[in-house]
Amino acid sequence: MPKPTPSQPTPSQPCPLDPTSSPEPSPDWLAWLPPRLVALDVETTGLAETDRVVSFGAVVLTTASLAAGRPEIACHHLIFDPGRASHPMAEAVHGYDDWLLRHQDPAGRHAAAVADLLAGADLVVAHNAAFDLGFVNRELREAGLGPVATRVYCTMEAYRRRGEKGRAALDAVCRRIGLSRVGTRHGALEDAWLALRVYLWLQACPVAVARPKLAPPANLRPSPPRPEGPLPPRG
Repeated sequence: MPKPTPSQPTPSQPCPLDPTSSPEPSPDWLAWLPPRLVALDVETTGLAETDRVVSFGAVVLTTASLAAGRPEIACHHLIFDPGRASHPMAEAVHGYDDWLLRHQDPAGRHAAAVADLLAGADLVVAHNAAFDLGFVNRELREAGLGPVATRVYCTMEAYRRRGEKGRAALDAVCRRIGLSRVGTRHGALEDAWLALRVYLWLQACPVAVARPKLAPPANLRPSPPRPEGPLPPRG
């Protein structure tokens, strides 16, 4: 018995593999987005110039994937021994106690990887970028590396330039656009994702990037049982 002849597309319905078919046009908002952006956040031991980075979070987005409605992101989450105890208010924010941090890698061990990650971006995004990049550049300098040279976009400053009413802190802006964090503590990875969502909202991008899995830092080491009483002085 002869095989049935497959139906042929009509001239008004070109075959999907037809090289003469025209691709879907890119949306207008995609034209002003950089090809690859990195949204980042850091948690620190405090606010002074002598304070150090405790954790680093970054979400890398390939913006062309937004047009297909399936955003392609990669997450980076690291924890460091800052070499000093956190201010009590800072520890209450990030939740890492000094005993746990004493048993982590120093930031310098991962500084080159962080520098390479940011150098490969077309745009670095952060909420209050002067704060985050100031601390990142300080850690890079301590490791003998140069500062971040990639173009930086501060979502806090951009939000203020819009003339929006109310506070411009990350939590306040997220409430304005219908976002919130999972818990009460600030995690560097989640805050990086929130900064990314604020950036896309500011750019009128209608595609939402789903909250990534908020796993512990990739380099987190378990600490031994905490000794009773006050911790011994740092070595």
